[in-house]
Amino acid sequence: MSLQVKGAVATIADFVASAAVNATARERAATALKDTCGVMLAGAVEPAARMVQSMAADEGIGHCQIVGTSLRTSPGLAAFANGVSAHSLDYDDMCFVSLAHPSCALVPAILAAGEVVHAQPMALLDAYVVGFEIECRLGNVMNPRHYHQRGWHCTSSIGTVGAAAAAARVLGLDPQAVQHALGIAASSACGLKENIGTMVKPLHAGMAARNGVMAAQLAQRGFTSSPHAIDGPQGYLAAMDSERATLDIAVADLGIRWEILDTGVTVKLYPSCAATHPPLDALIELKRREGFTADQIQAIDVEVDSMTPRLLIHPNPATGLEAKFSMPFCAAAAVIYPRVGIDTFDVGQIRHSEVQKLMPRVTLRANEAFDQAAPLSQARVTVQLRDGRVFSQTSDGARGYPGRLTDEELATKFAGCATRTMSESAANSAWAALSSLDTVADIGDLTSLLSA
Repeated sequence: MSLQVKGAVATIADFVASAAVNATARERAATALKDTCGVMLAGAVEPAARMVQSMAADEGIGHCQIVGTSLRTSPGLAAFANGVSAHSLDYDDMCFVSLAHPSCALVPAILAAGEVVHAQPMALLDAYVVGFEIECRLGNVMNPRHYHQRGWHCTSSIGTVGAAAAAARVLGLDPQAVQHALGIAASSACGLKENIGTMVKPLHAGMAARNGVMAAQLAQRGFTSSPHAIDGPQGYLAAMDSERATLDIAVADLGIRWEILDTGVTVKLYPSCAATHPPLDALIELKRREGFTADQIQAIDVEVDSMTPRLLIHPNPATGLEAKFSMPFCAAAAVIYPRVGIDTFDVGQIRHSEVQKLMPRVTLRANEAFDQAAPLSQARVTVQLRDGRVFSQTSDGARGYPGRLTDEELATKFAGCATRTMSESAANSAWAALSSLDTVADIGDLTSLLSA
């Protein structure tokens, strides 16, 4: 058993340190980087992000950029602040294998580590892919028990280890040091789903990014951890109620099969919980096709898989954060407002009298037939009008899913996000640099374009 555990962790460490990353995987990482820089810029003005930025300014100075501000601080605090910004609006991407929001921790971690060593931005893409693959392998081992039954928020609990792997790759750690970094990260991973709908949820992303960078920097300095910290008898997998006790399936095809290609990164086109996206696509299509208005609606029935009701836990939201996890609000907003965007989740929009009148007519229920498909991928929305007409629409996935996102959608999203903190011309310059990373010599040149 000991040899098997040591072999699995060592295999992972070797992969992190020296894997030759698939070129198409690198392109997927570039998309994730562009999208995440946009949502960091958008989230930088949110209250939770401002509080963390203020704390970072008080606690440390340095050379690492806090995106969307003029502040520079230490690598750990920059990763922390940028992680919170990235996840503040719940507009960042997600992954159906790790059941985490991968980029809100990975991107802040690689940006901070990259600024430490003055990395060329293209090199960060390999680090992103490595971190993403480790998160997916852990997700395959740990879920569904870790996430569904025990309440761990994978964005932090798994994301911390992924961020450590990505930061270790940027810093150029050898396999032994990588192994120590992963062990250090395993002891600093946390994140409780009970805090979904509060400021603590984006805090999880910041914690994961910061702790990942810290783990890699400590290992770089010779700090050590147990070789069995991940899957020893009292290690990370055991303590966090992993579905499986070993890493066998995690390392079986590591470096051969790329999860970022098979499953991909799911970019969000609505700033709400990913579980709302297939129903929103279906309802918006029904509204476009049939032309009904809110006052004509008798009822809206939303059928989803069995996991979704455990996520959408706020039927009567009072805040924007709660509204992102409320199917009644999201459905009502999709009918009443021209589009579902960042401003849709302002408190004034939530309290709108027409929204409040329509919300009680929205029903969310599980359809076990959808459980056989990929998590969160299927939904059916049925709208019953007061005159007796009934319309139904099924959605298998959402528009931002891998293979469905267009360049125009990504560029439009970035512009809408970036202009919350900078001028249109500055946003255009940042987008141009992100779209041609091979022409940027130092990551510092890129992060300077992401400052306010």
